[in-house]
Amino acid sequence: MLVTIFSSLMITKRRNLVQIFPERLRKLFDEWEIRTAVLLSITLQCIQILFGDRRKFSTSMKLRIILWLAYLSSDAVATVSLSILSCNAGRHNDDSNDKTFVIMALWAPLLLLHLGGTDTITAYSLEDNELWLRHLLGLAVQVLVATYVVLRAWVSVTLNFLAIPLLVAGTIKYGERIWTLWNVSRSHFRDSLFPHPDAGPNYARYMEEYESKKEEGFNVTLETLIEDPIEGNTNFYPAENQINLKEADILQYANNFFSMFKPLFADLILSFHDVQNSQSFFRNRSYSEAFKVVEVELGFMYDLTYTKAVVVYSLMGVILRIIEFLSTISVLCVFVRVSKDSYMTTDVIITYVLLIGAIIIEIRSVIVLLSSDWAMLWLEKHKNIDTVVDWLHRMISLSNSTG
Repeated sequence: MLVTIFSSLMITKRRNLVQIFPERLRKLFDEWEIRTAVLLSITLQCIQILFGDRRKFSTSMKLRIILWLAYLSSDAVATVSLSILSCNAGRHNDDSNDKTFVIMALWAPLLLLHLGGTDTITAYSLEDNELWLRHLLGLAVQVLVATYVVLRAWVSVTLNFLAIPLLVAGTIKYGERIWTLWNVSRSHFRDSLFPHPDAGPNYARYMEEYESKKEEGFNVTLETLIEDPIEGNTNFYPAENQINLKEADILQYANNFFSMFKPLFADLILSFHDVQNSQSFFRNRSYSEAFKVVEVELGFMYDLTYTKAVVVYSLMGVILRIIEFLSTISVLCVFVRVSKDSYMTTDVIITYVLLIGAIIIEIRSVIVLLSSDWAMLWLEKHKNIDTVVDWLHRMISLSNSTG
């Protein structure tokens, strides 16, 4: 919220400073200020969706710098763009015959899509996940700003109604980002690893016996029972049964160890049983198989902490993604057919770029989703198609190594 207010104040002061420049330059600045901002915003989104998932496989410093700049700049550029639109809305005359602001008002909900971020990078560092509450406040403010812009441009034409599904899609997309950050925030992630307290089926009987003994005069005390440690299965894979792991098996074992070692990322400790079982597994595997399992396991953890995996691979996430995609593509279909003669050609082209860019980003997200280890794991769990999973996983690994 403070960013939006500060941006509006800076824009107002900057426009006052621009008065010292010649009128021709001032006019050029006013015409291209918002247009340049929204084009820069969609460009930053494309950079993140194209290269965001490469950070998991590459140690290139150049790539990291590009992603770092794109990640940090994207929110600021989208917020400033919304601020410019809100300032233009305040100066917009309802009785004016100029239709320029009507088509520009469509850009406000599209900027909400940009603020929602891409699936491939929602956090650049673990500390970014702790900012979910700040983004929640930002969601409320930015949705109000976008709605204000749309209402100020409302003249009951077709383009005004197209802003409604875009507002829905933008709000959902921004909400997805907050949902992801909240799920991976330190406090919630740690709490999610603990099972719900369960006293067990014999709790009532034990308490009844405890009370009866006290009433009979016995000195009843509570003590902690320390059980002997359970030894792990050191013969997890007997030598006579040793076989090379298939790609589908690697996915399954990596997922099992991923679930097992999650507590380590929340500053918790592993049980003795888990330690023994993991040691017995890796002692009976070749170094190449062990590294493959660890690689996939770390990939799962990366997706959980730095991407929208926790949302997009859930049923609710899939439903929300379908709503977003259908909303955006329906707007594009209507926009293609509606008459645009009364609008500037430049603004029409920019609107096409924003809409098509949003759809391409969604399609790219679907491709990443379907070609991920998570999707292969789901296929392996739900259908007996190990051969297909092996082939698909080899194709994904090849594309990641060549990319």
